Amino acid sequence: MNNETVLGLSTGEKTILIILPPILGALLGWFLPTISEWATKIPFIPFEGVLEWIATLESQWVSVIGVILGVIAGVFFVFYAFSETLSITITNEEVYLKFKEKVNNIHKAETSAIYMEGKDLILLSTEGNELFRGQTESKKELVSEAFRQHGYPWKDKDPFENQYQRWVVDHPDFQPRVNALLSAREKALKNEEIEEAKVLREDLAEQGVVIRDEGNRQYVRNAEGENK
Repeated sequence: MNNETVLGLSTGEKTILIILPPILGALLGWFLPTISEWATKIPFIPFEGVLEWIATLESQWVSVIGVILGVIAGVFFVFYAFSETLSITITNEEVYLKFKEKVNNIHKAETSAIYMEGKDLILLSTEGNELFRGQTESKKELVSEAFRQHGYPWKDKDPFENQYQRWVVDHPDFQPRVNALLSAREKALKNEEIEEAKVLREDLAEQGVVIRDEGNRQYVRNAEGENK
């Protein structure tokens, strides 16, 4: 792609992330017997029997094996961290948003507003519905500059912030199926079921409902052009 901007982890952050976890894993593995001996002195620590057994082992091979396992654990952590980081590629025509194995391609013409809410990057459709919401590790100033350079409709805040209303059970402005989804999502928020709340948000977006969370409280609005 020509004239593109890529946002995500910086080169320095990637370098640290690649190098540091395996090194820390190796150090923890090497001192595993010592750490185990110290940990057994902590009251009510889980796996106390296993830790006591490791602490009694005196062979240097225990530390060597610990180093190998620590490095492997560090490498797995690196892959996990990269998969959990949102990658954003912006061109003059489209934005590509990759998280884990999922890629969202959104055309500039489809968007009416792009802004950040905390660490969440949000793209709104021309009808005012959410096309995408996801956390980015990039600073707001950097994200704003990148989208503006490519001619996207960047906003400093939610252009519909005055249209949200507090959701209550059986809200009269919403159909029963929407109220049911919002009720399930509020329950998920109270139970700290983050992934379930995220999936329900996406389901509600398909119904033309946009949500702003304040703690466990949901503030909602109907997207323009969508049926209530």
